[in-house]
Amino acid sequence: MAVPRLLPDTDPAVAALAHDLEQARATSYPLTFAVARLAGEPAEPAAARDALAAELGYRGLGAAWIELPRRIAARLLVQLISSELAYPAEVVARVQAEALAQRFLALVPPGARFFTNGAVSGEVAVYDSQGEAVLGWRSISEAPLDNGLVALGGGRVAILWAEDAP
Repeated sequence: MAVPRLLPDTDPAVAALAHDLEQARATSYPLTFAVARLAGEPAEPAAARDALAAELGYRGLGAAWIELPRRIAARLLVQLISSELAYPAEVVARVQAEALAQRFLALVPPGARFFTNGAVSGEVAVYDSQGEAVLGWRSISEAPLDNGLVALGGGRVAILWAEDAP
């Protein structure tokens, strides 16, 4: 699998969202957020996901990434932003988390594809693009718990990732 070339994304919306996510999560562990431009369309979408994960020091999952429909991706983003993985504590008000999640989704066009490593915890049920419930997860980090979302579309690959300890 050829590794796609990732380029910096200088869109001011990316920098503004990074700042606002950091501010919103100031009382809890930070989220990893990154966006890159693709130098070309990857032959295999997993290559772009894995390339961004590797650039951030994570392990890629190759074919084990789980594709999600946009509506489930939106719900997962809200959960990741608003709460902790190991405990049900709310750290960002739901309304604010929803607004931040919508800004993440706006970085990629309609028709973008969304992927996760599985379902860790929380009240949000995760269903894949075939409508099957997702149970369990595959870590991409060294943390005991990690969960997140990778978006691919419009010449961009974006990630929002949480790592937590039980």
